[in-house]
Amino acid sequence: MKLSNIVFGSLLGFSLILSGCESSTKYGDCVGLGEKQNPKLHYKVSTGNLLIGVLFFEIIVPPIIVITDEIYCPVGVEENESH
Repeated sequence: MKLSNIVFGSLLGFSLILSGCESSTKYGDCVGLGEKQNPKLHYKVSTGNLLIGVLFFEIIVPPIIVITDEIYCPVGVEENESH
């Protein structure tokens, strides 16, 4: 195989995997580690985004983007416990 085919295939695979990143849900946008979360929403760690960060830790950029921008995703509305 030519080196150019390997590089092209790697870039194509990388872009397809990153397109699978979850950046929002029906409840709103995902937030990063230092970002303020909406207190009216319930957030969970996005396992898909976490997996991408772990798989591409050697490339440095994808994990930084995923963790600082899209690690927590809203999954529902917080229940008011004062009822």
